[in-house]
Parts: sequence; structure tokens; C-alpha cells
Amino acid sequence: MRLLNKQEYDLIEYLLKDKSDFKYLLKDLSNLMVEEMNDSGMGSLRFLSKTGEKRIMREEIAEISLLDLDGIPVSFTVNLGTDGELYELDVFKGDFSALKKFPLPPYQGLK
Repeated sequence: MRLLNKQEYDLIEYLLKDKSDFKYLLKDLSNLMVEEMNDSGMGSLRFLSKTGEKRIMREEIAEISLLDLDGIPVSFTVNLGTDGELYELDVFKGDFSALKKFPLPPYQGLK
């Protein structure tokens, strides 16, 4: 378990900055603990519960699709848990391979 690194923090902040219903999630973002998920190196993260209660994913609240260095599309999705807190950053690469490089701003989503 660990804190978000700068690239992860920046991407999540970017995805949530215009989501007025979810801006409250940004206030403690730098202090939230995450664990890396077993996803063949795609980069998904699960946010640890502040209370230790078991929770499940409730809804997707933000998403962007980008290209990895090898040209393969990658979807980055921020999901909310049943407790109203961040649940996961789900990373899905189109060919199921490991992420070559975590995206850096400016984020230019696929149309």
C-alpha cells in the first residue's frame, strides 16, 4: 500500500476537476492510500477504505481514453464506492498488455 504518485494524482485531479458533484473527493486525494491491482501491469489502483469497511464499486464518475506509447488505446476510469469515496482507478489497455508509460499532461483524449 502507498500514496498516489504525482502522475496518478494529476490524472485523477484532471478527470474530477470539472465534476462539481465530486469535487469533494479532491480535498484528501494526496493523503489516500492505494494498492496496485493484479492487472498484468496495466496500472489499476484500488483506494483503501478510510473506515476499513468492506465496500463495492457503485458507479463510474470520470473516464478518458488515451493512446499508450505503442499506439494501443488505454481507458482510465475513476470509480466511486458504495461509501461515496474513491474506489478505484481502473486502467484497461485494449490488448491487455502492460502500460508502457503512465500519461502526462496535457491529456489528449481519443475522439
